[in-house]
Amino acid sequence: MPAFTAINVEPEENIDEEIDDTREIQIDEALKRFQNALKLHAQGPNHYQEASDAYDLLFKSDIFQSPECATDFQRAERQSQPDSRHPGPDTPFPQPLDVAQGDIDGSGSSLPQTLYLAYKNHGQFGLDWIRHLVKSNEKPASWLENEKVLDYSFRALSEFSSALDFDPSDAELWRRAARVAAFLNSPRISRYCLEAAIELDDDPAVDEVEPPSLAEAFAGEQLKRQLQVLSDDLALSHPIMTPFLKRSISDHLKRHLDPFPFLTNPTESLAPPKITKAVDQQESQRIVINTPVASWVDLGMSLVRLVAAGGVSGEAVTLNLPEIPDVPDDIVMADDAPQPKIPKENETSQPDPENRPAAQPKDDQSDSPKEVAIENGNSAEEVRAERSVSVLSRKRSQSTAGLPDGVDEEVIDQKRSKRIRRRETAGEAMDTNTQYATQLQPFQAADQNLFQMTRNMVENLGVTDRDTLDRLAEVLDSCASSTRTAKLERPAMVDLRDSLIKFDEESTRVVFNKKEASPVGFSSFLEHSKPGSQNKPETPLFHETKGLKAFVQRVNENWLGIQDVAFEWANHVCATYLTSKWSDSMKTAVVQVISHLDEDIWNRMQYELKYHTQSEDPARTLAMIDQIVQMLFELHLDVYERITNPSSAVDYGIRVETKGRLGRWFGLASQMSRDRPESADRSLSIRFLWSSVFAVTLTEGVSRDHILQCWKSLRDTLSEEGDSIDIRLPNNAIMPEVSAHAADREISKLTTMDFFLGLFQNDLSDPISVIESLEPVLNPSSVCLATSDMTISDVMDVEKDEASSTAADHNLPISETASQGLRDLWKFLLGTSTELRLFLWTRLGEAYSSINYTTKQFSCLLKSIEMVVADFQQSSYLTTASEERRPLFLKMLKFLDELLVQALSMALNDATAFDIIDDDHLRSSVSALAKLSCILHVTCMYEDEVRVGMRHHISNGATFQSFLGKLREMQVRNWSLLYTMLKSGIAQNKAGFTTPENDLADYLAAIHQVLGLRKFCKSSNKIFLKMMRVELLKQNLIDNWEDYLGQVLYDLYGLKLGVGLSEVQDHGCPPEKLERRNTTALVERVSVLANRMPMKDLLKSDLKTTIEHMQQAIGQTKSNQQFIQNLRIFNQTLQRPVPPLRLYEALKGNVSIDAVTVNSPDSALAKHRWFFLLGMIAFTKFKGVDLNRRQTPGATDDLRIGATFLRQQLQFTPDQWDAWFRLAECFDYELDESVLWTADKMNKERAELVKYQRSAIHCYTLALSQLRNAPPDTLAECADDIHDLYHKFGMRMYASSREPFAMEPFHHSEHKRFVILESGVESKDLHSQMEDYKVWKYAAGLFKKAMEVKPKQWQNPYMVAKCIWKMYQKPPTSLDHKDRRDRPTMQMLISALEKAVEVVYALPKPRHGQDPILEPHYKIVSIMHKLVMRSDITPQEAADILQRQPYAIQEGEHVEISEPEDWEPYVIKTLSHLREKDRSNWQHRIIMRHARILFDENSEEQGYVQAMAAFGVLRESMLTKTMVMNVWKCDAERPGRHHVYTEQYVRFVVKLLIVLKDRTNFEALLRRLRKKGADFYHFNDLWQTCCISYLRLIRQTYQISPVLEDEFKAVSADEFDIIASRIGDWAANPQSSHPALSALQEIIELKKLNAGLMKAGAIDDLINDCYTALYFDVGKSLPGPSIATLIAERELARARDEGRAAAAVIPDHKADKVPDSKPVNPLANLLNPQSHENSGAEGPAPDSNMLPNSEAATRPRKTGIRRADILRRAENAVARALEGPTKSTGAKGRGSVSSGKAAEDGALDGDGDTEMKDEDAGEGEAGDGDGEGENEGDGDVELSSPPGSVHDSADDESDLSDAPPEDVLDEDEAQQLMFPNLALARRSAGANTGRGDSDAGSESGEGEEEGSEEEAEDGEEEEVEEDGEEGEEGEEAEE
Repeated sequence: MPAFTAINVEPEENIDEEIDDTREIQIDEALKRFQNALKLHAQGPNHYQEASDAYDLLFKSDIFQSPECATDFQRAERQSQPDSRHPGPDTPFPQPLDVAQGDIDGSGSSLPQTLYLAYKNHGQFGLDWIRHLVKSNEKPASWLENEKVLDYSFRALSEFSSALDFDPSDAELWRRAARVAAFLNSPRISRYCLEAAIELDDDPAVDEVEPPSLAEAFAGEQLKRQLQVLSDDLALSHPIMTPFLKRSISDHLKRHLDPFPFLTNPTESLAPPKITKAVDQQESQRIVINTPVASWVDLGMSLVRLVAAGGVSGEAVTLNLPEIPDVPDDIVMADDAPQPKIPKENETSQPDPENRPAAQPKDDQSDSPKEVAIENGNSAEEVRAERSVSVLSRKRSQSTAGLPDGVDEEVIDQKRSKRIRRRETAGEAMDTNTQYATQLQPFQAADQNLFQMTRNMVENLGVTDRDTLDRLAEVLDSCASSTRTAKLERPAMVDLRDSLIKFDEESTRVVFNKKEASPVGFSSFLEHSKPGSQNKPETPLFHETKGLKAFVQRVNENWLGIQDVAFEWANHVCATYLTSKWSDSMKTAVVQVISHLDEDIWNRMQYELKYHTQSEDPARTLAMIDQIVQMLFELHLDVYERITNPSSAVDYGIRVETKGRLGRWFGLASQMSRDRPESADRSLSIRFLWSSVFAVTLTEGVSRDHILQCWKSLRDTLSEEGDSIDIRLPNNAIMPEVSAHAADREISKLTTMDFFLGLFQNDLSDPISVIESLEPVLNPSSVCLATSDMTISDVMDVEKDEASSTAADHNLPISETASQGLRDLWKFLLGTSTELRLFLWTRLGEAYSSINYTTKQFSCLLKSIEMVVADFQQSSYLTTASEERRPLFLKMLKFLDELLVQALSMALNDATAFDIIDDDHLRSSVSALAKLSCILHVTCMYEDEVRVGMRHHISNGATFQSFLGKLREMQVRNWSLLYTMLKSGIAQNKAGFTTPENDLADYLAAIHQVLGLRKFCKSSNKIFLKMMRVELLKQNLIDNWEDYLGQVLYDLYGLKLGVGLSEVQDHGCPPEKLERRNTTALVERVSVLANRMPMKDLLKSDLKTTIEHMQQAIGQTKSNQQFIQNLRIFNQTLQRPVPPLRLYEALKGNVSIDAVTVNSPDSALAKHRWFFLLGMIAFTKFKGVDLNRRQTPGATDDLRIGATFLRQQLQFTPDQWDAWFRLAECFDYELDESVLWTADKMNKERAELVKYQRSAIHCYTLALSQLRNAPPDTLAECADDIHDLYHKFGMRMYASSREPFAMEPFHHSEHKRFVILESGVESKDLHSQMEDYKVWKYAAGLFKKAMEVKPKQWQNPYMVAKCIWKMYQKPPTSLDHKDRRDRPTMQMLISALEKAVEVVYALPKPRHGQDPILEPHYKIVSIMHKLVMRSDITPQEAADILQRQPYAIQEGEHVEISEPEDWEPYVIKTLSHLREKDRSNWQHRIIMRHARILFDENSEEQGYVQAMAAFGVLRESMLTKTMVMNVWKCDAERPGRHHVYTEQYVRFVVKLLIVLKDRTNFEALLRRLRKKGADFYHFNDLWQTCCISYLRLIRQTYQISPVLEDEFKAVSADEFDIIASRIGDWAANPQSSHPALSALQEIIELKKLNAGLMKAGAIDDLINDCYTALYFDVGKSLPGPSIATLIAERELARARDEGRAAAAVIPDHKADKVPDSKPVNPLANLLNPQSHENSGAEGPAPDSNMLPNSEAATRPRKTGIRRADILRRAENAVARALEGPTKSTGAKGRGSVSSGKAAEDGALDGDGDTEMKDEDAGEGEAGDGDGEGENEGDGDVELSSPPGSVHDSADDESDLSDAPPEDVLDEDEAQQLMFPNLALARRSAGANTGRGDSDAGSESGEGEEEGSEEEAEDGEEEEVEEDGEEGEEGEEAEE
């Protein structure tokens, strides 16, 4: 967007202000080149040449040539040049200094930084190249003296100096420069750089300072060492050196002291530099050993292959290895040759962060990893903070680099004292702790609840184990702390916490290893019984390359033969024998080297032993030799044991050779042991003794007793030494541990070997023998022996239950009678590993499983869990170091996981699992599981702290997440198994639990809460959730079970019950698919919940959605034979007629249905009323919107679905009364929906309505009967349903007896039974039909029963009164004797009416804005009036009754009616008073009653005044100005009754209009009536009645006399055409008027409006009469030429034209074929009549399809005019009258009124609308105006009159009726007829010259114009098609 520029200010041109951005471009270009060079530099030695070229290109950039890039040294050199002091004559004067411009873009600050980085990295690049040259050369020492290396070093020093000129604050760069200077033997430059590094910012005169960064600390340490070499005490006394003298750097950091360890440092000593030796002559005499991989293993194997291939030679060896990766402290210079070091016995080490071993040769592997404590006692955090101070935060760095001196807020914070910072953050820390505690509170509360419940239940079961209770108490106490994991003390819990906090992926993989098949055999026992298999410490792995670089460098720089190399290699191995764990390949390499080079190593060892006194430290050398000898002896012993075991296949010769080597080293080790001084390491002597005893065990011929005594003697010796002897040999398989405990295990192994040998080798396939062998050893408490025999092999009773142990007094426990061998076995097992004992338990469980004794197998699993949990408390586990114990813990955790899976599976799926679990066994197992739950709960504590942000996961890898998932699964399984144990315990000890089911449910809920809050109750395949679901469904005495079950179902399937005291929580469980098997189990509980809720509330709750999901899972009901049979029976029953006797039997409960019992999987669902529930949900959903409140028809899908489910329920349970009742309601609603919105079905499909009514009545009957048989206690809560049954059944009966149903459901004339008599077969009714009186009586009885249930329901007494009134009106002569006797009296009628009024008036007053209920009030007024009219009661009595009603006029005062004439005013006044109460004008019957009182339609004395008064009443509230009838459906009005009322009201209004002779309103009424035909009952008859009345009114108004004779008999066609044309022209004149013409216009409009609904005979008669009057009254007298002259001219012209046509078409040689010529397509004129649709007034159109016919031309024409021609001419005249005078002769506007073309061309729209107009056409009445009926198409709406009507005979006279007879047609036309019904269309295609042609065109045109005019009728076509029956003419037109 351009900047704003003032228009009144002229810009000044200032060229000097243009910005020169050349320098910025140069800097950007230099940065790009620098990035490219840096990228190539970082890609390694392979790209060093490209990087060198890139750096050269960088320094050739333009920016490096600018004066600003010159360093201070370069400027000083230029100023010191001699020529600069004496400038020449041409030297220009110096330019004045310009004022420096502002550095807007920051280029001034970025340039020094760019230069600094370029020079620094270029210098480092040179040093990296030197490193590469040193590594890749076999003689690095000689390479360091190479000129190329020295040149790179000088260049690097120069680059460093240039970089420091731009940023002298980089202490690390000063150190690097000092180190390069030291390599170049410049101690002065080195010292200067170190002093610059430590004197950057500090002023020692102010205060004693500390090194702010690690680089400065290193520089100070280097400077201190250099000053100490120089003995410069004066410099050391400087205050800047004080921190470095008082403190020392830790050993761990010293390895980083030298930035370039590959460079020599001559400044470390004052000795002169070494003289380079000439070694070129020796190079040719060396043996090169090529090793493909740089590792100790490959180097050793290369030595072995060299010796095996060429033997041992005396030549020197050169080692050629690939590039060795850098290892800390791995670079050792040639003058620093490593010396062998004997590691101490108790020296321990830890792996570095890369899992590399810390034990290394010399400096590499012997340094302790622990840092030396700083003297001032600062914490490790403070030291790290001091080291992390950024160098960029110092001011000198910023000022020197040209950067602005900004103030960094972080630096300011760090500069402030710790006390101030702590004071400011104390509040924050407090708030953080509070926040943590708040977030942890829900989890801790759930934990406290669960563990408290666990403790209570465990104590109630009798568990007295103090350790278990203490553990539970500790967890409960930890719930009050926010740092729960930090306060753990139990070793197992600590190990689990550390395995998460200090996660180690390699050690954790053991948890995920799949369970391997246990090897069966004695070798497996030996493997499991190895002394080191348990409590084996985790030893650091051997590093394959650590120290290798120094070793290779030393070998290559010295003259060493292969023997010496092998000895040195073995010497290095010796240093890692005790401290590192060799890999399998490393172990193989060691064995191969000491085997193939044994002679040379032996000789070298003898030499070292002989001359060790000549070394600098003889004692140290002797100790090293002693270590190597003992190691070699042990390794040879290990090798010999492996090749001599029974499974070995080594040759005998190799065994002998190995035995010889072992003996030689055994002897040497013995000598060393004897000569070992007392001050020497005691562990070597102990190792020698152990090795000696083991060698004895391998010696052939030695007795077993001797071996046993040797081990016992060794054990005693070790025991005397105490517990301090515990030597670990990680690389020796046969003696990994040397201790007294290990000796005991060896002794136990020897003593128990026979037992295990027999166990694994004798009869492995016999489980009984395995059980007999292992049961006494593993579970001695369950074994008893007979007193007569105390041996194990005899009678052994394996205890199978608690009672069996005490069944006989002569049986004693095996523990009391065990032999010494058995006791030794028990003792041996106590010291064996967990794996072995677990293996034995597994073997025992498998043996029980093989004999299908699963309960004992389950017991073995529980015992295994107890054993593993108990091992966590063994001293061997507790005394192990935490780092060494953690892998063992993970292994035991894996054992527990496998056991939990098997045990839980059996506990849940095997019903006999707990059969032999007695109380003691149960308590011990519960105790073990409770302990395990405490241990595993550490995972929850850890995750809680991570969840709230107190700590973070140490890893986000897949292994760590899998480990967490495994721990969660174990928790879920453990809690589930613990629940099953507690459940079994409660079942055995019910006395301790008052409400066991509630306790178990609460316990499940507590577990669910703990697991769910942490989002892992879904673990282990949702096993806990599935178990909880099953348990909750089993228990029936649980309080608030819906809360527990609701959460479970939500977690399992995502279903919500929507009930309960609490909302469901999101536990993060993905919902699974609901299966049918699980769904059927939930039906009972869900049905109970649904039945508790009102159905309206159920539709709004989540329970409805749950029910729908369940039904989807259940699927469609499967049908069987019984199911189908019941359905057939139901359908047949519902379709039968209604027998009266069956209705009365239902009141007694004697009606039933013959159904069969259905047995299917869905029967259980029906038992719990599941289908009834589904049906009620769908039914209520439909019923939720009241029919009276609905504005549009509703979808009946829900209604039909509900009926289907109800029918399914009844097919299973046919005696369920409420299902029959609801099914009846469904039929009722289906019926109501059919008749409420439209009267179509009432007028057309009455059979369907009858079917609905009969089905509903039958269902009501069965419901009523079954209700009588239902148990009374089940009906207490069904009062509303019972009332609805009575009320709705009564309403159905009463409604079916009244219009519009008219007793049809009770008529069954179509159902007959045939009786065989002597005279033949006769048909009789099935039973007597029910009369209307009995229907009303039966309905009244039902309403009275409903009143007994709900007395305050006003509809019941109201309907009783109506029934009584109908019964009262029934003539006694039509009743039988009993009904006449019980006929209601007038007093009963009045009492019923007053009762209805009383009940409705007692209802609560309506709210503001609502109208009161007026139906009973109106009904009593109406009936009183009718009684008075019937003379059954006097007016005064009637008035007295009305005056005591609540809504009486004059507030109920007495009204005197002395004369009969006073009654009607009184009633009208009463009705008016009620109308005032009806403010919404809903009560249309009050209005109509008022009008009927004023105008009695049944009386012949009513005149104009009465009619006008009644019409005024209707106009006031019911009829609008456009005759729209506003009749609204009242709430109490029965469905379908509305259409009956509208029909009656229209008939009444028609009578009024006829009396009033109001054609205008009559016309509007007809329009409304025709358009809304679907709103009127008996519409066809109503329409016909109205049309006949309207025609009568027109004839009466315009005085049109009927034509009795045909007055056109003597009129020729030509004369008729001439006069008709003159009449059309006359009618077009606006000034022309005649009554017949006006009548004709209205009749034509009525005909169009009729659209064929009523047969047009009466309409055509009146049209014919009107046109006849016009023809003879007006047409004869119209001016014009003589008619006879015109006729003669026409005949002459016709003859002339026919002659020319015949001469042109018929040649002489084909004249005989002309009479036979026919049109090619007779239907062409019908399909394309456009050229023949004009009226005859315009003259005939030529017919191209009709050939001239001489016979037709000469035939004489008949006299007389057809009726169709008269109708056509009449319509043409009306059309011309509406058009007005024509403007041109070619206008097309005077066609037939029925012409479709005329309507399309708009010829009738010229002067005005040809149709009747509404007065309020603009008031929103669409389609009521000029477009009425225009959408009717092509005459397809022609409807025939009802059979037997007065117009039935007039059908043949209609212009759209059948084709005219053939005698009317011309002869040629008669010959061309192909179809009898196409005469009209065929004639329309002919020429209009003849009478026949014009007639045909008239008829055709009428049909087409009617169709086109009807197309604009706003959709009237559909309505008419629905309302009327399609006529024959309509069918023809449609075809």
